[in-house]
Amino acid sequence: MLLFGDSLAVGLNQHMPELANEAGVDYTGHGIVGSTITHWATDPWVDETLASFQPTLTLVSLGTNDEKTAPGAAAREQPAFEELLDKLLAAGTEVVWIGPPSLPFPRQGVSDMIRQGVPYYFRSEELDIPRGPDGLHPTASGYAGWAGAIWRWLS
Repeated sequence: MLLFGDSLAVGLNQHMPELANEAGVDYTGHGIVGSTITHWATDPWVDETLASFQPTLTLVSLGTNDEKTAPGAAAREQPAFEELLDKLLAAGTEVVWIGPPSLPFPRQGVSDMIRQGVPYYFRSEELDIPRGPDGLHPTASGYAGWAGAIWRWLS
């Protein structure tokens, strides 16, 4: 199992390795604060990790930073989204996109675009996730509960 993405992936990567280990699942993860779909579509780390780790399941936690941009974000991000998704599917990995939790700012259609384009989409916005002071990032217990909810959904 592979998990990569933005700051939300950074937080999830604090808990997913333990869940994977308990289930006997090989796991690797990487997150970059502030990253976007366009960043990951061209980041050599993705190609290198797909080739060396060869995940059978890839979790992607991206779109939140793209949602914060000006109107038209979905149309701007769609080519990079398709490039990234094609790259993952061509590597033979199943793809689950982890949608962002409810957001403290208006969405710009990026989550809708992603939801319509991926085989599997985890609807994090339906969960009541405890948040830190910024109203976006979960607390430590929020990340733990969110990771657990994702793991149960995958099972």
